[in-house]
Amino acid sequence: MKLIVISPRFPYPLEKGDKLRLYHQLRLLSVSFDIVLISLTDTKIEEKDFNHIKSMVNKVYVFPLKKWRIVFRLLFGIFSTKPFQVLYFFNKRYKKKIKTIIEMENPDIIYNQLIRTAEYSKELKYFKIIDYMDSFSEGMRKRLDNSSFIFKWIYNEEYKRLKRYETEIFNDFDKHSIISNQDRNTFPKGLKDKIEVVANGVDMNYFLPLNKKKIYDIGFVGNMGYRPNIIACEYFVRNIFPDLKKVKPDIKIVFAGARPHPRVKALANDNIFISGWMEDIREAYGQSRIFVAPIFTGIGQQNKILEAMSMELPVITTSAVNRAIGATAGVEIIVADTNMEFVDSILQLLNDNYLAKNLGQSGRNFVQNNYSWDYQSTKLLSLFSKNY
Repeated sequence: MKLIVISPRFPYPLEKGDKLRLYHQLRLLSVSFDIVLISLTDTKIEEKDFNHIKSMVNKVYVFPLKKWRIVFRLLFGIFSTKPFQVLYFFNKRYKKKIKTIIEMENPDIIYNQLIRTAEYSKELKYFKIIDYMDSFSEGMRKRLDNSSFIFKWIYNEEYKRLKRYETEIFNDFDKHSIISNQDRNTFPKGLKDKIEVVANGVDMNYFLPLNKKKIYDIGFVGNMGYRPNIIACEYFVRNIFPDLKKVKPDIKIVFAGARPHPRVKALANDNIFISGWMEDIREAYGQSRIFVAPIFTGIGQQNKILEAMSMELPVITTSAVNRAIGATAGVEIIVADTNMEFVDSILQLLNDNYLAKNLGQSGRNFVQNNYSWDYQSTKLLSLFSKNY
C-alpha cells in the first residue's frame, strides 16, 4: 500500500520534537507501506541527512521555504484568519505542485503531520489522516501569562486563530491523532472523542544506561531555542539554583541541546555549562546524576523526560509534565511544583544514592512497559489500518 506523508520540516536530524516523532513513525510505517515523503523545509538539508531519510522511504520530494517569502506571508497574514504558523509553511505554488505529485502517486492514504500542512491536502478526495501532535492552541494560550503587551496581543490573536482552525479542518480529514489525553481534552467534546491518542515512544536499545563518569549533578536537555525550554532554564537559575548553591557551592549543571537562545547562553557561569548541539545527546544524560525539568506549560509529551528515564536517570519534573506521561509520583518520577519542592527533591536525590538508583530503575521499567516504540507501534499501525 502506498502512503504519502506531508511534513512541515524535514525529519532529520532529530533536534526537534516533531522531527523525532515523524522519524520513528516513518521507520515503523515503512515496514507496511511504500512511503512517499513530501517535506517542506526552511533550512538547508545536508546531503547525509537527506540520504539517511531516503534509505527509509521510497521517494522524497523537498520544497524549500524562502525566508523573504515567509516574511511577506506573515506580514499580510494580519489580514487573514488563518494561524500565522499555518501561513508560515504555506505556499500557493507549492500547493499546486504537491497536488500534482499526489495525483501522480495515487496513494491509498495521505498523512498530514501537524495542522501546518493541512492546506496542502484538505480538499483532496483521498483517505486522509492528520496528526495534531500537540494542542497548538493550548500551547499558545499558555504563552499569554508571561508576555509583554505587544507579544500578548500577538499570542492572543494566534490562540484564537488556532482554536478556530483546529476545529475548522477537522472534518476535512478521515482520522485524527494527538500525542496525549491531556492535549486531546482541549478539543470540544464532539471532536475529542474521535481523536486517537498516539504517544511518542523511546528507542530502548539506544537510550540505555551508560557507565559514564558523572561530571554534572544536574542535567536538562532539549531544543534550547524553544520558548518553554528557555523559560525552564531561566526558572531554574532564578528560583532553584541560588538555594542549591548555598548548600552545595560547587554544584555542576548542564543545559544541553541545539540552538541555545541568547537568553540561555547568558545563564552560563562557573556552575552552569551550556553545551549547544551535541552529536550524541546521550552524553549529556549519561554524565548527569539527576535530570531536572521545571516545565509548567503542560502540553504535548516531553520526549526528554522519557529518554532520561530510559537511561535510568532519576527525574524531577512538574505535575503538568507528568500528567501527559502518567508515571507514579515518588516511585517512577519525582513531581515538584514549587521552588522549595524542587530544591528539597534535588538535595534528597543528590544525598541518597540508593533512592536515586531505585527511582532510575523504576523509571526505565515504566518507559519499557508504556513508551517503548515496540509498544507504541501497535497504536500507530492501528491508526493506519482501520476504517479506510
